[in-house]
Amino acid sequence: MFLIVANQMVVMFIMIMVGCLIRKINLIDHDGSRTISNLLLLVVNPCVLLNSFTTVEYDAALVHGLLYTFVLAIVTHAMAILAARILLPGKEPDTAVERFSCVYSNCGFMGIPVVSSILGAEGVFYISAYLVVFNFLVWTHGMSLLSGDTSLRKLLKGLRSPVMFTMTIGIVCYFLQIHLPGNVQSAITYISRMNTPLGMFVAGAALAEAHPLQALKKERVYRVCAVKLFVVPMLANAVMMLLHPAQGVYYTIVVAAASPAATTCTMMAIRCGKNYRYASELYVITTLLSMLTIPAVVAIAQALY
Repeated sequence: MFLIVANQMVVMFIMIMVGCLIRKINLIDHDGSRTISNLLLLVVNPCVLLNSFTTVEYDAALVHGLLYTFVLAIVTHAMAILAARILLPGKEPDTAVERFSCVYSNCGFMGIPVVSSILGAEGVFYISAYLVVFNFLVWTHGMSLLSGDTSLRKLLKGLRSPVMFTMTIGIVCYFLQIHLPGNVQSAITYISRMNTPLGMFVAGAALAEAHPLQALKKERVYRVCAVKLFVVPMLANAVMMLLHPAQGVYYTIVVAAASPAATTCTMMAIRCGKNYRYASELYVITTLLSMLTIPAVVAIAQALY
């Protein structure tokens, strides 16, 4: 399994390098990269969620695993929020960006292809439950964390996001077994397949624009990387060992938790007027390091399971 995951990481690294190249030669500029990011956040990501629910037939065992994954995703995020708050203290302007980067992982762009390589369609179905929790918290807790606004109005605004809307439709379609028209379903499937390539291109473009070597001079960066890539996955592993869920659920949660900082942080930082360049640097550094840490975390999970 280590070799399967490692091979998948090599494939994704190649796509990141392609993204870096097309940014370096100005095939896309900074505005183009932001446009792709928004396209991913507001169009492709919702289609990934919708597609994961509308292409799977109802099965009691899968539903049990889905609900278990949903609960464990809540527990994992809660532990990540607590760990980030304890291990990254302070009230500096960039602290919110650091905590966001530790709590919210790139479980869509990175997690889906890795889980798919291990578990196939079952893993993609399970990780959709993790994405439900991820998107709900990003648009509520995450937005409040970066904006400093904890009002009910801000919460309701987050719940009206395209991701939350399509997520609700997908869940209803799955449990009521409502099938979309063939042409519509095919279009959604094609759009959702852009998730990983475009996500890796955005990562590569961010790498081309960022200054990771300068960022590595900051002591806090090492702490963020340690919390995101080691502490949070190990906490998830500890919970999995305690509850001992089915293998598919186990690997899904661990891989999602071990994924690097979410590119969503950069997009949200831009929206909230925070230091998006620092968010981008954390995203790039954790993404590059995750090429080594994700296979290692999966190997540890396999040994423990």
